[in-house]
Amino acid sequence: TAGVGLISPPPHHDIYSIEDLKQLIYDVKCANPRARVSVKLVSEVGVGIIASGVAKAKADHILISGHDGGTGAARWTGIKYAGLPWELGLAETHQTLVLNDLR
Repeated sequence: TAGVGLISPPPHHDIYSIEDLKQLIYDVKCANPRARVSVKLVSEVGVGIIASGVAKAKADHILISGHDGGTGAARWTGIKYAGLPWELGLAETHQTLVLNDLR
């Protein structure tokens, strides 16, 4: 839904792999076939590969969060000195998805 904030970071202690994420997306869509599932990723080297797995898991949206974001609950150093600018993560994600015929 447009304008609805995403929980960051979500407390998904049951997701340790792309396969776990795929199962969760499947379960959500079985429970509500009209649900739109968004997955938030941090902009970092290799985010494109992760985004490919998320796309294959059938997420409806992939959000790339930049280094200047934060949860408000994170330490100052975790907010200001982690990750890359969102533009770099978005570019890598787009290129990887296109190269793998996922976009």
